[in-house]
Amino acid sequence: MEITKQQFAKHLLIEVVGLILVAIGAAGIMKVALGTGAYDALALSISSITAIEVGTVGLIGNCICIAIQILMLRKKYRLIFLLQIPVSFLMGIIINYFYYTVFSGMNSDFYVIRLVLLMVFIVICTFGDAMMTASGMIGLAVESTCVLFAKKFQMEFGKVRQLADVVFIILLLLCWFFFHALFPIREGTIILAFTFGPLLGYFTKKLQPRIHKWVYQTTN
Repeated sequence: MEITKQQFAKHLLIEVVGLILVAIGAAGIMKVALGTGAYDALALSISSITAIEVGTVGLIGNCICIAIQILMLRKKYRLIFLLQIPVSFLMGIIINYFYYTVFSGMNSDFYVIRLVLLMVFIVICTFGDAMMTASGMIGLAVESTCVLFAKKFQMEFGKVRQLADVVFIILLLLCWFFFHALFPIREGTIILAFTFGPLLGYFTKKLQPRIHKWVYQTTN
Protein backbone atom coordinates (compact mmCIF):
# COMPACT_ATOMS: atom_id res chain seq x y z
CA MET A 1 0.00 0.00 0.00
CA GLU A 2 1.35 3.38 -1.00
CA ILE A 3 1.54 5.95 1.77
CA THR A 4 1.69 9.72 1.65
CA LYS A 5 4.56 11.79 2.99
CA GLN A 6 2.43 12.78 5.96
CA GLN A 7 1.67 9.14 6.77
CA PHE A 8 5.34 8.24 6.39
CA ALA A 9 6.26 11.07 8.78
CA LYS A 10 3.75 9.77 11.35
CA HIS A 11 5.13 6.25 11.08
CA LEU A 12 8.66 7.60 11.46
CA LEU A 13 7.71 9.65 14.54
CA ILE A 14 6.11 6.62 16.19
CA GLU A 15 9.08 4.41 15.48
CA VAL A 16 11.69 6.93 16.64
CA VAL A 17 9.83 7.40 19.94
CA GLY A 18 9.51 3.62 20.27
CA LEU A 19 13.20 3.18 19.50
CA ILE A 20 14.22 5.62 22.22
CA LEU A 21 11.99 3.85 24.76
CA VAL A 22 13.42 0.45 23.82
CA ALA A 23 16.98 1.73 24.16
CA ILE A 24 16.29 3.32 27.54
CA GLY A 25 14.54 0.19 28.77
CA ALA A 26 17.24 -2.18 27.52
CA ALA A 27 20.09 -0.10 28.97
CA GLY A 28 18.24 0.25 32.28
CA ILE A 29 17.57 -3.48 32.54
CA MET A 30 21.25 -4.22 31.98
CA LYS A 31 22.34 -1.63 34.56
CA VAL A 32 19.95 -2.89 37.23
CA ALA A 33 22.05 -6.08 37.06
CA LEU A 34 19.41 -8.53 38.16
CA GLY A 35 19.69 -10.42 34.92
CA THR A 36 18.82 -9.25 31.44
CA GLY A 37 16.58 -10.42 28.65
CA ALA A 38 17.88 -13.29 26.56
CA TYR A 39 18.96 -11.13 23.59
CA ASP A 40 20.72 -8.52 25.74
CA ALA A 41 22.29 -11.26 27.88
CA LEU A 42 23.75 -12.76 24.73
CA ALA A 43 25.02 -9.32 23.67
CA LEU A 44 26.63 -8.75 27.09
CA SER A 45 28.19 -12.20 26.96
CA ILE A 46 29.71 -11.64 23.51
CA SER A 47 30.81 -8.14 24.56
CA SER A 48 32.70 -9.60 27.54
CA ILE A 49 34.89 -11.80 25.32
CA THR A 50 35.34 -9.42 22.37
CA ALA A 51 35.59 -6.02 24.10
CA ILE A 52 32.99 -4.75 21.62
CA GLU A 53 30.45 -2.40 23.24
CA VAL A 54 27.18 -4.12 24.03
CA GLY A 55 25.10 -1.87 21.77
CA THR A 56 27.40 -2.64 18.88
CA VAL A 57 27.04 -6.38 19.46
CA GLY A 58 23.28 -5.89 19.35
CA LEU A 59 23.67 -4.05 16.05
CA ILE A 60 25.52 -7.00 14.54
CA GLY A 61 22.79 -9.36 15.76
CA ASN A 62 20.13 -7.15 14.22
CA CYS A 63 21.92 -7.21 10.87
CA ILE A 64 21.90 -11.03 11.01
CA CYS A 65 18.13 -10.92 11.59
CA ILE A 66 17.73 -8.62 8.57
CA ALA A 67 19.67 -11.12 6.45
CA ILE A 68 17.28 -13.88 7.63
CA GLN A 69 14.31 -11.74 6.58
CA ILE A 70 15.78 -11.28 3.11
CA LEU A 71 16.31 -15.03 2.77
CA MET A 72 12.73 -15.73 3.87
CA LEU A 73 11.02 -13.14 1.68
CA ARG A 74 13.41 -13.10 -1.28
CA LYS A 75 11.70 -11.16 -4.09
CA LYS A 76 8.87 -10.13 -1.76
CA TYR A 77 11.30 -8.22 0.43
CA ARG A 78 10.44 -4.52 0.30
CA LEU A 79 13.28 -2.01 0.10
CA ILE A 80 11.66 0.06 2.84
CA PHE A 81 12.50 -2.79 5.25
CA LEU A 82 16.16 -1.89 4.75
CA LEU A 83 15.42 1.10 6.98
CA GLN A 84 15.90 -1.43 9.77
CA ILE A 85 19.64 -1.03 9.15
CA PRO A 86 19.89 2.68 10.14
CA VAL A 87 17.36 1.97 12.90
CA SER A 88 19.68 -0.76 14.21
CA PHE A 89 22.67 1.61 14.05
CA LEU A 90 20.71 4.27 15.97
CA MET A 91 19.60 1.67 18.50
CA GLY A 92 23.19 0.60 19.11
CA ILE A 93 24.34 4.19 19.57
CA ILE A 94 21.54 5.04 22.01
CA ILE A 95 22.03 1.87 24.07
CA ASN A 96 25.78 2.49 24.31
CA TYR A 97 25.14 6.10 25.36
CA PHE A 98 22.61 5.26 28.07
CA TYR A 99 24.44 2.15 29.32
CA TYR A 100 27.94 3.62 29.49
CA THR A 101 27.09 7.28 30.23
CA VAL A 102 23.58 8.16 31.45
CA PHE A 103 23.12 5.08 33.66
CA SER A 104 26.79 4.66 34.55
CA GLY A 105 26.22 5.65 38.18
CA MET A 106 22.87 3.94 38.61
CA ASN A 107 23.18 1.39 41.38
CA SER A 108 21.47 0.54 44.62
CA ASP A 109 22.22 -1.87 47.45
CA PHE A 110 18.51 -2.31 48.09
CA TYR A 111 17.22 -5.37 46.29
CA VAL A 112 13.57 -4.25 46.31
CA ILE A 113 14.45 -0.97 44.60
CA ARG A 114 16.39 -2.78 41.91
CA LEU A 115 13.51 -5.21 41.41
CA VAL A 116 11.02 -2.35 41.02
CA LEU A 117 13.38 -0.61 38.57
CA LEU A 118 13.64 -3.85 36.62
CA MET A 119 9.86 -4.05 36.24
CA VAL A 120 9.64 -0.39 35.24
CA PHE A 121 12.32 -0.80 32.57
CA ILE A 122 10.63 -3.98 31.29
CA VAL A 123 7.40 -2.09 30.75
CA ILE A 124 9.22 0.83 29.09
CA CYS A 125 11.13 -1.51 26.79
CA THR A 126 8.16 -3.65 25.76
CA PHE A 127 5.91 -0.64 25.20
CA GLY A 128 8.47 1.01 22.93
CA ASP A 129 9.03 -2.27 21.14
CA ALA A 130 5.27 -2.65 20.64
CA MET A 131 5.04 0.88 19.20
CA MET A 132 7.53 -0.04 16.50
CA THR A 133 6.01 -3.44 15.82
CA ALA A 134 2.46 -2.06 15.68
CA SER A 135 3.52 0.74 13.34
CA GLY A 136 4.62 -1.97 10.95
CA MET A 137 6.70 0.23 8.67
CA ILE A 138 10.17 -0.56 9.96
CA GLY A 139 10.14 -2.24 13.36
CA LEU A 140 13.04 -3.78 15.24
CA ALA A 141 14.93 -6.49 13.42
CA VAL A 142 14.34 -9.24 15.98
CA GLU A 143 10.62 -8.53 16.31
CA SER A 144 10.15 -8.12 12.55
CA THR A 145 11.81 -11.49 12.01
CA CYS A 146 9.52 -13.05 14.62
CA VAL A 147 6.50 -11.55 12.84
CA LEU A 148 7.59 -13.28 9.62
CA PHE A 149 7.97 -16.63 11.40
CA ALA A 150 4.58 -16.17 13.09
CA LYS A 151 2.88 -15.56 9.74
CA LYS A 152 4.72 -18.36 7.98
CA PHE A 153 3.94 -21.00 10.61
CA GLN A 154 0.57 -19.52 11.70
CA MET A 155 1.61 -18.99 15.30
CA GLU A 156 0.93 -16.23 17.80
CA PHE A 157 3.56 -13.51 17.72
CA GLY A 158 4.09 -13.57 21.50
CA LYS A 159 4.84 -17.30 21.44
CA VAL A 160 7.30 -16.94 18.56
CA ARG A 161 9.07 -14.17 20.49
CA GLN A 162 9.37 -16.44 23.51
CA LEU A 163 10.85 -19.19 21.31
CA ALA A 164 13.39 -16.68 20.02
CA ASP A 165 14.43 -16.02 23.63
CA VAL A 166 15.01 -19.75 24.10
CA VAL A 167 17.35 -19.75 21.08
CA PHE A 168 19.26 -16.75 22.47
CA ILE A 169 19.69 -18.47 25.85
CA ILE A 170 21.05 -21.60 24.15
CA LEU A 171 23.60 -19.46 22.28
CA LEU A 172 24.48 -17.72 25.55
CA LEU A 173 25.13 -21.08 27.21
CA LEU A 174 27.41 -22.08 24.34
CA CYS A 175 29.43 -18.84 24.73
CA TRP A 176 29.72 -19.43 28.47
CA PHE A 177 30.68 -23.09 28.16
CA PHE A 178 33.21 -22.83 25.32
CA PHE A 179 34.62 -19.30 25.80
CA HIS A 180 34.03 -18.66 29.53
CA ALA A 181 32.02 -15.57 28.64
CA LEU A 182 30.05 -13.45 31.12
CA PHE A 183 26.87 -15.23 32.19
CA PRO A 184 24.38 -12.43 33.02
CA ILE A 185 21.55 -14.80 33.83
CA ARG A 186 19.72 -14.19 37.09
CA GLU A 187 16.18 -14.02 38.37
CA GLY A 188 15.57 -11.01 36.13
CA THR A 189 16.19 -13.17 33.08
CA ILE A 190 13.47 -15.58 34.18
CA ILE A 191 11.10 -12.67 34.81
CA LEU A 192 11.84 -11.29 31.36
CA ALA A 193 11.45 -14.68 29.69
CA PHE A 194 7.91 -14.99 31.05
CA THR A 195 6.84 -11.34 30.71
CA PHE A 196 8.52 -9.82 27.65
CA GLY A 197 6.79 -11.88 24.95
CA PRO A 198 3.30 -11.74 26.48
CA LEU A 199 3.60 -8.02 27.29
CA LEU A 200 4.86 -7.29 23.79
CA GLY A 201 2.00 -9.25 22.27
CA TYR A 202 -0.52 -7.47 24.53
CA PHE A 203 0.80 -3.95 23.87
CA THR A 204 1.10 -4.62 20.13
CA LYS A 205 -2.49 -5.85 19.93
CA LYS A 206 -3.76 -2.78 21.80
CA LEU A 207 -1.61 -0.23 19.97
CA GLN A 208 -1.92 -1.48 16.39
CA PRO A 209 -5.50 -0.35 15.66
CA ARG A 210 -4.95 2.98 17.41
CA ILE A 211 -1.71 3.71 15.57
CA HIS A 212 -3.12 2.77 12.18
CA LYS A 213 -6.22 4.87 12.81
CA TRP A 214 -4.06 7.90 13.64
CA VAL A 215 -1.64 7.37 10.75
CA TYR A 216 -4.24 6.74 8.06
CA GLN A 217 -7.06 8.96 9.27
CA THR A 218 -8.44 11.15 6.50
CA THR A 219 -8.80 14.87 6.92
CA ASN A 220 -11.24 16.99 4.96
